[in-house]
Amino acid sequence: MKQLVEAIFACALLSLSGCVSYSNHELASVEQWPPAASKTNEPSAFINVNTQYLLNDQARAGGFNQTQLEALILKQYQSSGRFSSVTTNKQAADLYITIDISNHERSNLFSAVLTGLTLFVIPTRATNELTMETTFKDVDGKVLGRIKKQETITTWMQLLMVFALPFNESADNILTQLTQSTLEAAAQQKLI
Repeated sequence: MKQLVEAIFACALLSLSGCVSYSNHELASVEQWPPAASKTNEPSAFINVNTQYLLNDQARAGGFNQTQLEALILKQYQSSGRFSSVTTNKQAADLYITIDISNHERSNLFSAVLTGLTLFVIPTRATNELTMETTFKDVDGKVLGRIKKQETITTWMQLLMVFALPFNESADNILTQLTQSTLEAAAQQKLI
Protein backbone atom coordinates (compact mmCIF):
# COMPACT_ATOMS: atom_id res chain seq x y z
CA MET A 1 0.00 0.00 0.00
CA LYS A 2 2.87 2.36 0.87
CA GLN A 3 4.41 1.84 -2.59
CA LEU A 4 1.08 2.64 -4.25
CA VAL A 5 0.80 5.91 -2.29
CA GLU A 6 4.40 6.80 -3.21
CA ALA A 7 3.73 6.04 -6.89
CA ILE A 8 0.58 8.20 -6.88
CA PHE A 9 2.48 11.02 -5.14
CA ALA A 10 5.32 10.81 -7.68
CA CYS A 11 2.85 10.86 -10.59
CA ALA A 12 1.08 13.86 -9.05
CA LEU A 13 4.39 15.72 -8.72
CA LEU A 14 5.34 14.95 -12.31
CA SER A 15 1.96 16.05 -13.62
CA LEU A 16 2.15 19.28 -11.60
CA SER A 17 5.53 20.26 -12.96
CA GLY A 18 5.18 23.45 -14.88
CA CYS A 19 6.97 25.83 -17.08
CA VAL A 20 6.65 29.47 -17.89
CA SER A 21 7.65 31.05 -21.20
CA TYR A 22 8.06 34.73 -21.85
CA SER A 23 9.26 36.92 -24.67
CA ASN A 24 12.46 38.94 -24.24
CA HIS A 25 10.80 41.82 -26.20
CA GLU A 26 13.74 42.36 -28.56
CA LEU A 27 11.36 43.02 -31.44
CA ALA A 28 10.05 46.56 -31.75
CA SER A 29 6.27 46.70 -31.53
CA VAL A 30 4.29 47.31 -34.69
CA GLU A 31 3.22 50.95 -34.93
CA GLN A 32 0.18 50.50 -37.18
CA TRP A 33 -1.71 47.33 -38.03
CA PRO A 34 -2.82 46.87 -40.69
CA PRO A 35 -0.26 49.03 -42.48
CA ALA A 36 -1.58 52.10 -44.29
CA ALA A 37 -3.19 51.21 -47.61
CA SER A 38 -0.95 51.47 -50.65
CA LYS A 39 -1.77 54.07 -53.30
CA THR A 40 -0.92 51.71 -56.17
CA ASN A 41 -2.53 48.51 -57.35
CA GLU A 42 -2.28 45.76 -54.80
CA PRO A 43 -0.17 42.82 -56.02
CA SER A 44 -1.06 39.16 -55.79
CA ALA A 45 1.39 37.07 -53.78
CA PHE A 46 2.53 33.47 -53.50
CA ILE A 47 4.03 32.57 -50.13
CA ASN A 48 6.46 29.71 -49.59
CA VAL A 49 7.17 28.91 -45.92
CA ASN A 50 10.28 26.92 -44.95
CA THR A 51 11.12 25.90 -41.39
CA GLN A 52 14.15 24.69 -39.50
CA TYR A 53 14.55 23.50 -35.92
CA LEU A 54 17.96 23.53 -34.23
CA LEU A 55 18.78 22.20 -30.77
CA ASN A 56 22.11 23.53 -29.49
CA ASP A 57 23.31 24.20 -33.07
CA GLN A 58 22.30 20.72 -34.30
CA ALA A 59 19.49 20.34 -36.88
CA ARG A 60 16.64 18.22 -35.53
CA ALA A 61 13.28 17.04 -36.84
CA GLY A 62 10.11 18.70 -35.61
CA GLY A 63 9.70 22.15 -34.18
CA PHE A 64 6.73 23.55 -36.11
CA ASN A 65 3.34 22.33 -37.27
CA GLN A 66 3.76 23.36 -40.93
CA THR A 67 0.04 23.54 -41.75
CA GLN A 68 -0.81 25.61 -38.69
CA LEU A 69 2.19 27.90 -39.26
CA GLU A 70 1.27 28.54 -42.90
CA ALA A 71 -2.33 29.33 -41.88
CA LEU A 72 -1.13 31.77 -39.21
CA ILE A 73 1.18 33.59 -41.64
CA LEU A 74 -1.37 33.56 -44.46
CA LYS A 75 -3.96 35.15 -42.15
CA GLN A 76 -1.59 38.04 -41.33
CA TYR A 77 -0.74 38.63 -44.99
CA GLN A 78 -4.43 38.63 -45.93
CA SER A 79 -5.39 40.97 -43.07
CA SER A 80 -2.62 43.42 -44.01
CA GLY A 81 -4.76 44.82 -46.82
CA ARG A 82 -1.67 45.18 -49.03
CA PHE A 83 -2.43 42.31 -51.43
CA SER A 84 -5.22 41.59 -53.91
CA SER A 85 -4.77 37.89 -53.14
CA VAL A 86 -2.37 35.77 -51.12
CA THR A 87 -1.93 32.02 -51.36
CA THR A 88 0.38 29.22 -50.32
CA ASN A 89 -0.72 27.18 -53.35
CA LYS A 90 1.87 27.41 -56.11
CA GLN A 91 0.48 29.64 -58.84
CA ALA A 92 1.39 32.69 -60.90
CA ALA A 93 1.59 35.90 -58.85
CA ASP A 94 3.01 39.42 -58.93
CA LEU A 95 5.21 38.75 -55.88
CA TYR A 96 6.92 35.57 -54.76
CA ILE A 97 7.61 35.65 -51.05
CA THR A 98 9.85 33.09 -49.37
CA ILE A 99 9.67 32.97 -45.59
CA ASP A 100 12.41 31.03 -43.78
CA ILE A 101 11.63 30.50 -40.11
CA SER A 102 14.11 28.94 -37.72
CA ASN A 103 13.65 27.96 -34.10
CA HIS A 104 17.05 27.70 -32.45
CA GLU A 105 16.61 26.16 -29.01
CA ARG A 106 19.47 26.36 -26.56
CA SER A 107 19.52 24.44 -23.31
CA ASN A 108 21.95 22.67 -21.02
CA LEU A 109 21.53 18.89 -21.14
CA PHE A 110 23.09 18.39 -17.70
CA SER A 111 20.71 20.93 -16.16
CA ALA A 112 17.70 19.31 -17.86
CA VAL A 113 18.69 15.86 -16.58
CA LEU A 114 19.23 17.25 -13.07
CA THR A 115 15.79 18.88 -13.16
CA GLY A 116 14.20 15.61 -14.24
CA LEU A 117 16.05 13.56 -11.61
CA THR A 118 14.93 15.94 -8.85
CA LEU A 119 11.31 15.77 -10.09
CA PHE A 120 11.45 19.42 -11.18
CA VAL A 121 12.49 20.75 -7.75
CA ILE A 122 15.70 22.21 -9.23
CA PRO A 123 14.72 24.50 -12.13
CA THR A 124 16.19 24.62 -15.61
CA ARG A 125 16.05 27.18 -18.39
CA ALA A 126 15.90 27.01 -22.18
CA THR A 127 15.82 29.75 -24.80
CA ASN A 128 14.21 29.65 -28.22
CA GLU A 129 15.43 32.17 -30.77
CA LEU A 130 12.79 32.54 -33.47
CA THR A 131 14.12 34.08 -36.69
CA MET A 132 11.97 35.01 -39.68
CA GLU A 133 13.84 35.92 -42.86
CA THR A 134 11.58 37.01 -45.70
CA THR A 135 12.70 37.40 -49.31
CA PHE A 136 10.54 39.32 -51.80
CA LYS A 137 10.94 38.53 -55.53
CA ASP A 138 9.22 39.90 -58.61
CA VAL A 139 7.71 37.88 -61.47
CA ASP A 140 11.13 37.43 -63.10
CA GLY A 141 12.70 36.08 -59.90
CA LYS A 142 14.67 39.26 -59.20
CA VAL A 143 15.17 39.83 -55.49
CA LEU A 144 13.47 43.07 -54.48
CA GLY A 145 14.54 42.91 -50.85
CA ARG A 146 15.06 40.87 -47.70
CA ILE A 147 13.81 41.48 -44.20
CA LYS A 148 15.07 39.62 -41.14
CA LYS A 149 13.30 39.78 -37.77
CA GLN A 150 13.92 37.80 -34.61
CA GLU A 151 12.65 37.35 -31.07
CA THR A 152 13.79 35.20 -28.17
CA ILE A 153 11.54 33.24 -25.83
CA THR A 154 12.89 32.12 -22.45
CA THR A 155 11.31 29.10 -20.74
CA TRP A 156 11.83 28.15 -17.11
CA MET A 157 10.82 24.66 -15.94
CA GLN A 158 10.26 23.95 -12.27
CA LEU A 159 7.72 22.24 -10.05
CA LEU A 160 6.04 25.39 -8.73
CA MET A 161 5.83 27.03 -12.16
CA VAL A 162 2.49 25.25 -12.59
CA PHE A 163 0.91 28.36 -11.04
CA ALA A 164 2.38 30.55 -13.80
CA LEU A 165 0.85 28.52 -16.68
CA PRO A 166 -1.98 31.02 -17.30
CA PHE A 167 0.64 33.73 -17.97
CA ASN A 168 2.63 31.78 -20.59
CA GLU A 169 3.58 33.60 -23.79
CA SER A 170 2.32 31.70 -26.82
CA ALA A 171 4.71 31.01 -29.70
CA ASP A 172 1.81 31.83 -32.04
CA ASN A 173 1.69 35.36 -30.62
CA ILE A 174 5.41 35.78 -31.23
CA LEU A 175 5.11 34.45 -34.81
CA THR A 176 2.20 36.85 -35.42
CA GLN A 177 4.31 39.75 -34.15
CA LEU A 178 7.25 38.68 -36.36
CA THR A 179 4.97 38.51 -39.42
CA GLN A 180 3.33 41.87 -38.73
CA SER A 181 6.71 43.51 -38.09
CA THR A 182 8.03 42.07 -41.37
CA LEU A 183 5.03 43.38 -43.30
CA GLU A 184 5.37 46.79 -41.67
CA ALA A 185 9.05 46.94 -42.70
CA ALA A 186 8.18 45.74 -46.22
CA ALA A 187 5.60 48.53 -46.55
CA GLN A 188 8.12 51.11 -45.31
CA GLN A 189 10.71 49.85 -47.82
CA LYS A 190 8.03 49.90 -50.55
CA LEU A 191 8.43 46.17 -51.24
CA ILE A 192 4.66 45.72 -51.04
